[in-house]
Amino acid sequence: MKRESEKACPSCGRRVAHAATACVCGARWVAPHPPGPEFRVPRMGKPITAVSVIALTVLIEAIILVHEVYVSPFVWTEAIGSMLVDLARVFVPVILVAAYLAYRGGREARRAPDQYGGERVARAGLVAAMLLLAVHVGVFVAHVPRMIENKRLRQEAATRANLYRLAWALEAYRQQYGTYPRRLIDLQELDPNLKPVVDAWGREFIYSAISGDVAAAAPMPFQRYQLVSKGPDGVLGTADDIVLRDDVLLRGRESRAR
Repeated sequence: MKRESEKACPSCGRRVAHAATACVCGARWVAPHPPGPEFRVPRMGKPITAVSVIALTVLIEAIILVHEVYVSPFVWTEAIGSMLVDLARVFVPVILVAAYLAYRGGREARRAPDQYGGERVARAGLVAAMLLLAVHVGVFVAHVPRMIENKRLRQEAATRANLYRLAWALEAYRQQYGTYPRRLIDLQELDPNLKPVVDAWGREFIYSAISGDVAAAAPMPFQRYQLVSKGPDGVLGTADDIVLRDDVLLRGRESRAR
């Protein structure tokens, strides 16, 4: 109890009565303990951070989109749509973080208004984040059919490239042996390390070696060939087949017509 009724002199450290205003060393207390602050500044870190992130996101996207319009003025609508889809991969997670910060900031301001502020700022940030998300999601959904079509075109282009690679190997085989091979595996006679070439859907090509048109008693060497990819559906004989016949690229219907 005695310790609790005493205090330490800030000058010499001696213990003196709690109510004393001076010490034997000559030090004096000129005022009681400093009072606390008359008012507290509410904390607004989360709402301000959320609004700042959203504003920076809008600024960066606007700069990029303006540049795209400047580069492609005649197809600016398509350029903006494609760029928003690409930007969504980077900025949608950032917008989600900003929305979470705005939500938490607004919640804290409502629960403890004496400690936290910025409820209106947090509400505005949350609305802005939801609008940005809606724009990105809407553009992405609108571009889904085009994205599917572009993927199909890329797969067909890759398949055609692999067909021409095989055609080059078949031609090299014919130059050396005077005939096309009976099977694709026979190409390994030229290169033992040659691996099977597949189409963009991971399926091996169907190869057919065709004899010459001139009838003869002895078997004629293979002077023609046909390579077929089953296409996206994986079914042979449908319209989406990709056919390479004697270095001529055909679609499924065209190959049957010939």
